[in-house]
Amino acid sequence: MIFVGGIHGVGKTYFCEKIKEFLGFDYYTASQLIERQRGVRFDVDKKVVNINSNQVLLIEALNKLRESGKEFILDGHFCLVNNDGNISRVPFQTFKDIKPSRIILLTEDPQVIMQRRVERDGIKLDIKEIEIFQHEECSYAVEVAKKLGCPIIISSGARELESIIETMLMEA
Repeated sequence: MIFVGGIHGVGKTYFCEKIKEFLGFDYYTASQLIERQRGVRFDVDKKVVNINSNQVLLIEALNKLRESGKEFILDGHFCLVNNDGNISRVPFQTFKDIKPSRIILLTEDPQVIMQRRVERDGIKLDIKEIEIFQHEECSYAVEVAKKLGCPIIISSGARELESIIETMLMEA
């Protein structure tokens, strides 16, 4: 399983759809799998209640998907905004349990992320908040990859996505 991480609005869906198109892997979002397991949708503000219990639901869903034996892509996060509006790291045990074969972390210019969130969710965030969130996401992604001994690719924006996909095509 390839884990594609990044903060909300960074372009994970677009990137994962491209990987699906070129490599033929199935593609799931962590939130989609969690919502399916618990039967309730997340709010548009992206604040998450019960981060830890959601991870249990995610692991259950991933275990079912793994039964097929097929490679797939999981779009998710290393950090989330909790119900109090604070950045919370997803427990390390979650990443240990999902066992990614590779991690791809997407980053983007905070101004671009802000505009995407306005267009998609109708929410205007402060640029500084986006910078802090993205920095924490990146720091923790590197820490998780190191602890897992898992290869990680970190993009610095949409202009690099094509070259990452080309690298993956050559390795496939």
